[in-house]
Amino acid sequence: MALFSFRHSTKTFSVKVERKNRRARRGQTAAHLRYITRPQAARVVMHERLSSPSLNAAAKDAENAAAKRKGRVAERFIIALPLEATSGQREALVRAFCEEMTKRKAGFVAAIHDVKGNDQKNPHAHIVLFDTYERSGGRGRPRSVIGMARKHAVENAARDWAKLHNQMMTDWGFDQNSQIDHRSFEARGIERIPTIHEGSASRAIRAKGGSLESKNDWEHVDAGKTRVEANALIREINQTNEQLETINGLAKCYGKHRDGSKSSVTQSRPDGWSGSAAATDTAPAFFQHKGAEAGDRKPKRSFGGPEGRNGEFLGATQEHPGFLPLGFPGRLPRRRRVRRLFVELMMLRDTLRARLSLRRKQGMDETRRRDDEAKRFHQFPVKKQRVRRSTSGIER
Repeated sequence: MALFSFRHSTKTFSVKVERKNRRARRGQTAAHLRYITRPQAARVVMHERLSSPSLNAAAKDAENAAAKRKGRVAERFIIALPLEATSGQREALVRAFCEEMTKRKAGFVAAIHDVKGNDQKNPHAHIVLFDTYERSGGRGRPRSVIGMARKHAVENAARDWAKLHNQMMTDWGFDQNSQIDHRSFEARGIERIPTIHEGSASRAIRAKGGSLESKNDWEHVDAGKTRVEANALIREINQTNEQLETINGLAKCYGKHRDGSKSSVTQSRPDGWSGSAAATDTAPAFFQHKGAEAGDRKPKRSFGGPEGRNGEFLGATQEHPGFLPLGFPGRLPRRRRVRRLFVELMMLRDTLRARLSLRRKQGMDETRRRDDEAKRFHQFPVKKQRVRRSTSGIER
């Protein structure tokens, strides 16, 4: 089964750069090329249209040109390759993507890692694109050929890679399991929080029995916990949410009585709290809320309750403190983008646990009510009235 993983980074000499990990330094590009093309990891190295046959010289030329115009040195990509593809097919995929990105005008270096250690299970390619500039014939500055500084460039590149990958894999006779999708869970409508990248180095340390420590700079994000612990928490949240969705799906089968009326559990919701309102106007805790009212400068943040419950923690009520009074047949409110802060993930997990406990209790009560109705029906069946008719056909 193919895996979609598409990572992009860049180094620049621009004076407007704000993040330290994007600042370029002399010799940085050559060191990166030596790392990705080392014989211990790279099975094959491809390069085209470089300013010099030597990779070190080409990297130096790119840095000099970028420092002169105070712009980007190169575009770096790490792309997952299909495990089921052959060595030749992987090379063809990487070369086709590089040629498409550079429009057969700019230079590139690509190295495929799929021969040793963890690379055999996770084949991938390191790609470095060296941009070139050309004039369109009019006035103004030369235009970038690759154009990775433009708006939505990374998203468009990921889309192009997925399209190229799927087309070539289909031409080679692979089925739908080898197709990839560049869209996020949110764009595809999947109610799931993505896990955090752990890295092969951390897995190797854990395999040897070592311990991982959190950096002080990330204390406000991970609360001193590791990515492994955060991913375990995310998986528990996703599993709990799937159980809630399963209960909701089963509840839809019993959402109406025999006479066609709606379930009494749905009617027990507070005024103004319908299923459609819960799906559109509310969001679980720690999901950024985008529904700002007119005239508000900043969007209000919802804590899982209706819009009128600003200030109530997790929509707590007197009847059920700590969780929401959701009806049994309803769905979870539609989610927004989640902030993967460890403390907020813990509180979100506790909120989902409370909802799951409430749904299970409501499900048991609903099952017990239906069983009682069935028992009463069998103990006291409704007798059918007999109609006698005379020989003349007149009812007596």
